[in-house]
Amino acid sequence: MTYRAAVRVLPVLAAVVAFWLALTPASAQRGGGKGPPKASRPVEPAPRWPDGRVNLGSSPGHKGYWELRPGFAPRVANAPFQPWAKEVYDYRQKSQILARPPYIDCKAAPGPEFLLAPGFEIVDAPEIKSVFIMNIGGPHSWRVIYTDGREHPKDLRPTYLGHSIGRWEGDTLVVDTIGFNEKIWPMGSYPTTEQLHLTERFSRPTLGSLVYELTIDDAGAYTAPWGGKTQITESTPSRWVDNGEMFEYICEDDR
Repeated sequence: MTYRAAVRVLPVLAAVVAFWLALTPASAQRGGGKGPPKASRPVEPAPRWPDGRVNLGSSPGHKGYWELRPGFAPRVANAPFQPWAKEVYDYRQKSQILARPPYIDCKAAPGPEFLLAPGFEIVDAPEIKSVFIMNIGGPHSWRVIYTDGREHPKDLRPTYLGHSIGRWEGDTLVVDTIGFNEKIWPMGSYPTTEQLHLTERFSRPTLGSLVYELTIDDAGAYTAPWGGKTQITESTPSRWVDNGEMFEYICEDDR
């Protein structure tokens, strides 16, 4: 292999390894979880706004962000594929260099793929009735979730992150997103179409815990809605970094 070829191939291999780590359970990477258990961090109450609503992000005295480690991605047992979607999924699984996730090439990705290592920050802005989610990895992008009661526009232009509106159900932020293009990989190697309707649920039981659930409803690729659930706690490798600040991450397109 020539030096020039190695320079082009090595970043691709590094990206594939990073992708595998992001989708592999932490227990598997530690040899099946046979190592000593990690010490739990102190449990503190979730921060709340003056009106009592939970705050998913930073608060006075508790500025920080959510640091992600391998194993955070939701697990799915059997997605209800349509035949063509199963073929695409299998191809992507077998050839992650020729068919690699768009975010490795600095393209934005919604849903769980937005929430990959090294982490993300949630900015809850009740004064403008919006919630922002900013990630560190990938293209270093952001999402805006409108919580002012608006509906989705009727003439949406398909985009990578779609159009998100949110509502509060108790302490859970329910995010409804449509208007995706077909270039996205919202979760691992699973294909989607422009019919994708993504529902996400964020809740914060304690200061250092975050529960994430999603439902994928895409009649163009699947025979029924399906989804998954994952969480950060005081004892997981992923964690809330109290008094931490997001750092600069530069995504370079090698194509």
